[in-house]
Amino acid sequence: MEKISRFLVNKKDSIKKVIGIIDKGGIGSAFIVDKNKKLLGVVADGDIRRAILNGIDIKEKIEKIMNIRPVVIKDIKEIKNLDLKNKMVSGCIRIPVINNSGIIKDIVPVLSDGKISKKEERAINTVLVIGGAGYLGSILCRNLLDEGYSVKILDNFMKGDSGLVKGYKLIRGDIRNISDIVEAIKGVDAVIHLAGIVGDPACAADVENTLEVNYLSTKSIIEICKYFQINRFIFASTCSVYGKNDRKKLTENSPLNPVSLYAQTKIKCEESILDSIDNNFSPVILRMATLYGYSPNMRYDLAVNSMAQKAFKENKIEVFGGEQWRPWLHLEDAAKAYIICLKSPLEKIKGEIFNVLSENKKLIDVGKIIKSVFKKSELIVNKNIFDERNYNVSFDKIKNKLKYKPKKKLADGVKEMKNNLQRQNGKKS
Repeated sequence: MEKISRFLVNKKDSIKKVIGIIDKGGIGSAFIVDKNKKLLGVVADGDIRRAILNGIDIKEKIEKIMNIRPVVIKDIKEIKNLDLKNKMVSGCIRIPVINNSGIIKDIVPVLSDGKISKKEERAINTVLVIGGAGYLGSILCRNLLDEGYSVKILDNFMKGDSGLVKGYKLIRGDIRNISDIVEAIKGVDAVIHLAGIVGDPACAADVENTLEVNYLSTKSIIEICKYFQINRFIFASTCSVYGKNDRKKLTENSPLNPVSLYAQTKIKCEESILDSIDNNFSPVILRMATLYGYSPNMRYDLAVNSMAQKAFKENKIEVFGGEQWRPWLHLEDAAKAYIICLKSPLEKIKGEIFNVLSENKKLIDVGKIIKSVFKKSELIVNKNIFDERNYNVSFDKIKNKLKYKPKKKLADGVKEMKNNLQRQNGKKS
């Protein structure tokens, strides 16, 4: 009984307590038993979230919504005689094996064809990616599909929909609109929040709008996730929160010194997220390095991408200042970090902040790398325009705790962009 005891609950336990047990159990279901471990009913996380949508209070007892006529067997051989096609949730159902007294002996994951599932069990099947049509989102969502997840996207598509492929459930909406968030969150098991106004110039252009989109909407998303008992929440923050910082290696515990509204809103979001943690809300914050690399929904306002594009079009690479340190990360490695967090046990990520990067380079060295790829280009160092942000960041924490291993370096990403620019323009630089 020790193996399955973590999936067993009492009929008098609250719905809130049970959804927490389900999330920690990792199979998406709980089995309601009496004091003698006799099976009384079964409940899945989807059952609970549908009940919440229908207005039930999570303080109610689980017996109020449990399935009192679940599929059960007394011998594994009985599986081949079951008709499970109308009982499937995401292709797999957990069937309790009971003895003659109704006591659970085992729990078997079974597919609709009657075969026992040999895949690694996981409770997360449907992931909502807020901002999933964007620069990073369009790569992440593709990778989620490849990993076998169902993907929902909430996006306003202001940057277009060129990053989309078949297989997503799309919701066009505004993250400032509570109705849009609620509609998107229905039926999901985890939320990845990428959306927002990104970058210092864009944020500074409209301060009020930036506060609404980047900060206040995030607070709404947090509260709606908590209401619907969405335990796993992954938030995209930024290493820009370190701002102007001359320390040699910045860890997640280093002091923050933001120099932009963009970074300030991210810090406020981080604080709200950490303040919202409870037994059933286990967020993780990823402080992302400056991204680069080709995306179906391309951005050429990011440092490496911008310099590569200018090298291609004008044979010039312009670096502002040059001695400032920055952390860098390829898009594919960025997407990998979110998927690792989805797969990690909640106790490893709950309430954690992780720096996510592959390497630190000075801006002047980035310019030299780009020149090594675009050999005909002239490297120009502009000392008149200087960005005071300066941060050299450690990613030892995510590397050691979650075994995160980025694969791509700056030169790899610049070569990829050169190849794509050549294909798009039908010429060679």
